[in-house]
Amino acid sequence: MLGIGSRSVTVNENSRQVGQLLDQPLVPLDQMGIWTNSGIDAATVQVIGGASFARLGNTGIVLVEPRIFRDHRGVFFENFHAEKFAAAGITLPFVQDNHSLSVRNVLRGLHYQIEQPQGKLIRVTRGEVFDVGVDLRRSSPTFGRWFGTLLSAENQRTMFLPPGFAHGFCAPSEAAEVTYKCTDLYAPQHERTLLWNDPAVGIPWPVQDPILADKDLQGKLLRDAECYE
Repeated sequence: MLGIGSRSVTVNENSRQVGQLLDQPLVPLDQMGIWTNSGIDAATVQVIGGASFARLGNTGIVLVEPRIFRDHRGVFFENFHAEKFAAAGITLPFVQDNHSLSVRNVLRGLHYQIEQPQGKLIRVTRGEVFDVGVDLRRSSPTFGRWFGTLLSAENQRTMFLPPGFAHGFCAPSEAAEVTYKCTDLYAPQHERTLLWNDPAVGIPWPVQDPILADKDLQGKLLRDAECYE
């Protein structure tokens, strides 16, 4: 269970609510288990081939809930389908796949590449994470605002963050494995880190005393960070 703002929402509850609301063109974000300080309060939901694609305004962020087939053997679902994703507006090619394992209370981020910016398609194969993107595009009306959701092996959701966002997540579960596709290759010379707890950004991370890498402890405040135009 994740407590943010005035609501506490379980992963199972999130999944049921989205399933019940697929036929509505606009769905309140809090009913989908999406949190943000951007002022955007609803998503446009499109159903393509049984999967739902929820677009958050003009941010380029898309939350995907797959169509899951269940029977006595287990489950089957598509986690990526190029034509369906393109129909939902996700057209950039993916050129690199990454996989990480984090123990409880690990927080990674907030990472971005100032050149060769990466769009990321993120999902969880074990445990759960609170996954966050921060808009670093100065020309965007949501510059400096954050968007977050729970991704888990149980709900099998995927979040697409377009290029221009810093990305991070924390692991409230015992362990969490995260896989994500990238639209550009990793370029360490261009990697930058936004400070995870910058009060000007104000992300309510659902972990106490997070475990951090040295580079994440040394992240820049938004006011000092290199950003995109």
